[in-house]
Amino acid sequence: MDLYQLRYFLAITETGSFSKAAERLFVSQPSLSAGIKKLEQVLDVTLFERGGRRAVLTPAGKLFQKKAKILLDNYQATLRELRELKQQPVLRLGTLRTIRIACLADLIHTFQQQSPSVLIELVDGSFSELGDQLEQGDVDLVMTVLDGYEAPKTSLTLFQQRRVLAVSTNHPLASRETVQLADLHRQPFIERLHCERYREMQKLFTSIRPQIVYRADHEEWVFSLVAAGLGLSIMPEWSNVPGVVFIPIADLPLQRTVGLVWRRGYESEVVTQFLTCVGTHDWGNLFFSR
Repeated sequence: MDLYQLRYFLAITETGSFSKAAERLFVSQPSLSAGIKKLEQVLDVTLFERGGRRAVLTPAGKLFQKKAKILLDNYQATLRELRELKQQPVLRLGTLRTIRIACLADLIHTFQQQSPSVLIELVDGSFSELGDQLEQGDVDLVMTVLDGYEAPKTSLTLFQQRRVLAVSTNHPLASRETVQLADLHRQPFIERLHCERYREMQKLFTSIRPQIVYRADHEEWVFSLVAAGLGLSIMPEWSNVPGVVFIPIADLPLQRTVGLVWRRGYESEVVTQFLTCVGTHDWGNLFFSR
């Protein structure tokens, strides 16, 4: 089925005759009739009753009239969306749920100062979810951990973070320079459900048993729970988190490398612009290492 056939069909139903439809569309009547015949062959139905002076729809024609309008409207709407997309480029950016939103917002702010016409669509997910979305082309870039990632040639390292203990500023451990894993024994603990080392954390707690009191899906939730004094958590080290102190764990020297990953061969102009911006971005005010 071709679009011109839909236009022929709808013009006939609107004008009531083949000749008037041909005049409206600036085509010959034989060409119009041939187009309708091909359409009927494709659909394997008869759309118009033959022999009368007016074009009268068959029952199948009446049903198809409604469907044809929907098909043509959807086609025209798609064209409009594509034109808008061309006029306003879109960057689809995926991010781990364990990335602090302030970190991402600061980067986006810098980028939009340089490329104000770009529309940014944000998607969050787990490590595996973002990998699938990138592979399927649902996102253009993902901010994720690079440790163990299999595509180093299509990645850009942004920063490294230690995994440390987060406690409330009022907690007895808050004044310590370092802690030991044993210090977590029987302490109220907040699990980060999307931690990239979640299974590894589970193994650590076979001998040291903190008291799991909350499980949280996003970093911002963990911050709030910790700041309220409701529990401790092992998480990446950030700066300027109100009410939270981050303390290195002497016998758990873990860290993560955070970066951007994209698909090889799919570097659009807007992706290239974003990568250029990221290469000059200052991350110093968002995280630190002692």
